Parts: sequence; structure tokens; C-alpha cells
Amino acid sequence: MRFLGKKMCSLALAIVFSLLSVGTRAEDSGTSTCAGMVVSVAGDVTIERSGEVAPATEGFVLREGDVIVVKEGGSVSGFSPIGEPFELTGPAELRLPVSPDEGVLDRVSDWIRTQIAQWVGETRRHPLVTRTIPREWDVQTHTPAQLIPAPGGQVRPGRAIFYWSTVPGIDSYLATFVSASGEELNRLVRDRYVVLNDLTPGEEYVWKVQPAIDGWKGEAKWRSFRVMTPEEERRLERAVAGMDDLDAGVLLLSAGLHEEAICRFDAAVSTGKEPASARRWRAKAMAEIGLYREAYRDLIQSWDHE
Repeated sequence: MRFLGKKMCSLALAIVFSLLSVGTRAEDSGTSTCAGMVVSVAGDVTIERSGEVAPATEGFVLREGDVIVVKEGGSVSGFSPIGEPFELTGPAELRLPVSPDEGVLDRVSDWIRTQIAQWVGETRRHPLVTRTIPREWDVQTHTPAQLIPAPGGQVRPGRAIFYWSTVPGIDSYLATFVSASGEELNRLVRDRYVVLNDLTPGEEYVWKVQPAIDGWKGEAKWRSFRVMTPEEERRLERAVAGMDDLDAGVLLLSAGLHEEAICRFDAAVSTGKEPASARRWRAKAMAEIGLYREAYRDLIQSWDHE
């Protein structure tokens, strides 16, 4: 077993938290543009923007007008700001076109909801398996902690699944959901998850979970999430159906569907296609739902596959 000192642990955690910021930051807040993203990169790849050059990294947010330069032996893949997938092998250069549309879309999830219907990839079609749940999410903690959806994440309309960690010796849990309009739902559950079929599409909610024990003195924290609309879900389904597991996982993660994203990253790791990239993206997803130990392990293993 590899021994890792405090410096290495701090470095790994720093990478985790840096990963948390890549999908939603607006690097040029004064620029009116849509956002794209680098999904995977290998070798010498740079991004030229406004006369400055920066190395391309996984999760790098692309802007209209950026120039992607791939040197000999390098490769890069991702999505352009207009929603088109690209895959380059060096030597190569790609200038991202400027859209005539106006407006700033700072969040990748906003970009997905408005442009995702354009994404078609017949040559890369893959069976749609995003709704399968191969993971058990059997996590134990001293107090219940919400796992899925992630803070600020999304759930599908019609059938929303919520997972939390279990507490040893506790048989039942009380899950409470409150909508932005003030409607409250309470569910008494003898399991580590609950399925809701009556949430309002497009609505913002907060939820918490606690042991179903009279006089429990612990702290139950509220966590927010949003319910997708049926139209958003249809667009997402059409887009994911044309992607491989790694790209689909990145898209699902950007849309706030962490469980489905992790399932696709699991598949990408098991098939062996770009396992280092898949593990790093899975580390980001795990960290966002609070499973930092699992995220750390994926980061270490991703370095071993470089």
C-alpha cells in the first residue's frame, strides 16, 4: 500500500476543490458568450484567448473565439460553445466560432437547457443506460447526510430519487421537502432512499433528513435542488443518446444529475477508454456529493493511469 504524507493529502484535496469550480465559473464576466468545455486532454494542448495562452485542462471552460492548439502527439476532446462535440489529434488547430446570439450563459447547465437539442452524434451512438442504478450508496455516518442530489443539483420530473447516508442502529428516517412556494412534504422511510413522484417540474426545493427518533438532538441540514421540466429532460435524453460514457457523464454532471453521471463514469472506467479522465471526472462528482474519501481514491488512481 502506498504511504501518503500530509502534503500529498493536501495536494489531492486541493485538486478536488479545484475540480469543484470548473463547471460553473465565468472566466470573462464582461464577455457576451456561451460556454463550452474540455472533456479530455493529453499531451501538449493550449488555449489561446485575447492574446494570452493557457494550458488546456479537463474541465476548462471554453469561450467563443478561443483557439485550441494541439501539438504533435497531443489530443483533446470536448464541446464547443455552440454545443458541437470536437475531437482533435495533433498537430491541429481549432478556432471556436463566435455565435451571433446575444446574452451571457455563465453556467454550463443553462447552456445545456437552451442548446442541447442541437447535439447529434450518430457515429458515436451508444445505448442509453442513464437511468440504471448499479450502485447501492451504502454509506454510514454518525448523522444522516444527504448524498444525492448534490447541493444545487437537479432531479428528473415524475420520478425523483433521494439518497442519504445511514446511521448504525437507526431503522427509520424522516425526510422533509419544502418547495419555494412553501408546500411541505414529509416521508417516513425504513431505507437509505426515497422516491417522490409528485414534485412540481421547474420548482426549487430544499430538503433534509433525520433519524425518526423522538427528541433527536442532532443537526439536520437543508440542501437545495431543482426539478427539471419535461422539455429539459427530453432535450437531455436526445443529447446523451448520441454520446459515449465519458462525454455523457460530463454532460449529466453539468446538468446536476450526479448519480447518472457517476454511473456513466463507472462504465467508462470499466471499459478502459481514457480511465484516467473518467476517474478524475468521477472524483469531481463524488466530491460534490460529499464523498471526499472516494474522490481522493479516484484521484490517486487516475495518476497511476497517466
